[in-house]
Amino acid sequence: MAAPVVSLLATMTALSAHAKVSPEEAVRLGKELTPVGAERAGNKEGTIPAWNPDFKAPADYKGSGSPYVDPYAGEKPLFTITAKNFEQYKDKLSPGTQKMFKTYPDTFKMNIYPSHRDGKYSDFTEKNTILNATRATMAPGGNGVVNSFGGAPFPIPRSGEEVIWNANQAGTPYFYSETASNIIVYRDGTQLVGSKTVTRLAPYFDPNSDIEEFQAKNYPKLYQLVQRHAPTRDKGKSIVVHEPLDQSAMARAAWSYTPGVRRVRRAPTVAYDSPQGLGNFLPVDSSFGFNGATDKYDWKLIGKKELYIPYNAYKFEDPTLEFKDMFPANHPNPEHMRYELHRVWVVEANLKDGERNVFKKRVLHVEEDGWIPAVVDMYDGRDNLWRVTFVNSINRYDMPGISRRTSIYQDLISREYMAGEVYNRSKNKPINTDIKDVSYFTPSTLRKLGVR
Repeated sequence: MAAPVVSLLATMTALSAHAKVSPEEAVRLGKELTPVGAERAGNKEGTIPAWNPDFKAPADYKGSGSPYVDPYAGEKPLFTITAKNFEQYKDKLSPGTQKMFKTYPDTFKMNIYPSHRDGKYSDFTEKNTILNATRATMAPGGNGVVNSFGGAPFPIPRSGEEVIWNANQAGTPYFYSETASNIIVYRDGTQLVGSKTVTRLAPYFDPNSDIEEFQAKNYPKLYQLVQRHAPTRDKGKSIVVHEPLDQSAMARAAWSYTPGVRRVRRAPTVAYDSPQGLGNFLPVDSSFGFNGATDKYDWKLIGKKELYIPYNAYKFEDPTLEFKDMFPANHPNPEHMRYELHRVWVVEANLKDGERNVFKKRVLHVEEDGWIPAVVDMYDGRDNLWRVTFVNSINRYDMPGISRRTSIYQDLISREYMAGEVYNRSKNKPINTDIKDVSYFTPSTLRKLGVR
């Protein structure tokens, strides 16, 4: 029998999704709750530890721009879940994860390691997250956030949409320009490897600003420019995106450049389930677990539960690993994946009547310390499990805080998968250096880059 999901208090479900948290509730942040809203204490069994804000980066970490050193490299798995024994752990496995064992009984396994909740966000992020609790509200229709800055807008969430907007506003550096690889692995094990550079400026996370300046200048949440380098057919393609905080007041704006036509065009389809990226494998709104507007779905906050999820995935940061070893047929090499037991918010999204999307239903399991959708189960129009996403995360010592890294997008029907945002073979600059101005993220920059 599966363990029940922890029910939310009836008083919480009766409250409006647009209501702010009272000052009396907000004082829990930084006390029994962490500053970003997680439960500070561990669980009764001792299998989930208390939050440890005093963690220090490993001594051999060489600083921003260098590989993230694994602080748990010497640990061994506590046990391994396989197709032969997963039934005894199913109360702590999502349906999509269980389906992985059934789909790949001979190769898929989960090495379960000791759980760690080490590290904290910057004082800037923690301070603003606490302030957001009593000032942030949902935009009309739930399609965005109003009066939020610098961190998760709803650290004490009352609705499914609030959890999702926390995930969308999860901690990120103010500025970075980083090259990463995407790898599609086909059924026979062959790979299609792509490479791109993402340059991102996030005014929402400007440590030298505040909510008043952010609102006065009417900034979007972030600016992003993506330049594609591989495969050959994608080389030279680029796109600029302005991602708003309140999508009911300001639509996502995007412009693209294609070398073949040598023109910059407005790209209104960079949203919802439009296919995008390497091999058009991934719908836009499935990136990183969920990405973009929420208005096509009805969202339900089921509650919290304990789940085995990918976590502290420092093995994926190892620059000596080759893609062929990391990403064989069927799924990533289980020896390079790390799973831990953590508490997650469970959010169910059902497609509204009259709306269209390739996924009729999604169930997101959002980890409490970093608001990361660590495991996402997605269903087709016939209510069959179609895809499952696993989002790796690490403590980025230079940010600092828990941050998503490589996402694994498993197609249970085609038996193909994609690994997105793989950084271990790239050499990148330190974050928050050589910061680009807002004026860089414009169509004219795409034209200049295309001429080179």
